[in-house]
Amino acid sequence: MSVRKMWMKPNLWVLFMQPWVPMNAWIYRVSRWLGVGLGLSLVLTATVWAAPLEFSKQDVNGKTHTLASERGNYVVINIWATWCPPCRKELPELAEFAKTHAKDHIKVWGLSVDTNQSPGELSLFAEENNLGYPIFKTNPTELALFGHVPGIPTTFLINPKGELVARHVGAITAMQLMQMIKDNP
Repeated sequence: MSVRKMWMKPNLWVLFMQPWVPMNAWIYRVSRWLGVGLGLSLVLTATVWAAPLEFSKQDVNGKTHTLASERGNYVVINIWATWCPPCRKELPELAEFAKTHAKDHIKVWGLSVDTNQSPGELSLFAEENNLGYPIFKTNPTELALFGHVPGIPTTFLINPKGELVARHVGAITAMQLMQMIKDNP
C-alpha cells in the first residue's frame, strides 16, 4: 500500500501504530490536524534516542568531563539553577544518591543554567551544599544536545552505551532515579 493510500485510510494507520497505546491515537489526530502526518507521530512516540551522545565540558572547578569517558556507567544529568526552589529542594537527595551509588557505575552531573553566577560562585554553592558531583555552568544552546527541556529541574538518564534513554521533568527523588535506571537496562 502506498503512503498516499495509507493517509487515506486512517484506520489502517492506527492499526499499524499499535492502537492499544492510547497516546498513538492522540498523536495521530494532533499530527493530522497540524498537517505534519506520520513523521511527527513517529518522532513524538520515540522513547529512546539511538545514537551515543558526545558531550565534553569543564566543570566549575576546571576539570574536563566527557560522556565518552563514562561509557559503562549510567550518567544522570540534572539541569537546575540556584534560583529555582524545586531544584534546591532536590539537590541534597541528588548529592546523597551520587555518594551512595558511586561504586554502582552511576554518575551524577549537574548542569546549572544560572546566567548571573560565575563558575567560582557555582563552585562555592556546590561546596556549601555538599554537592559531591561535577557541576557545569551551561547555557540553553548547549542543552539542545539533550532534546527538549521544558523547564527546570529536568533530569536525563544516559545509559552505559552513551544513549539518552529517559527524561524526567520536575523535582526527582532517589527512588524515581533508581526506577528510571531499572526501566532502562
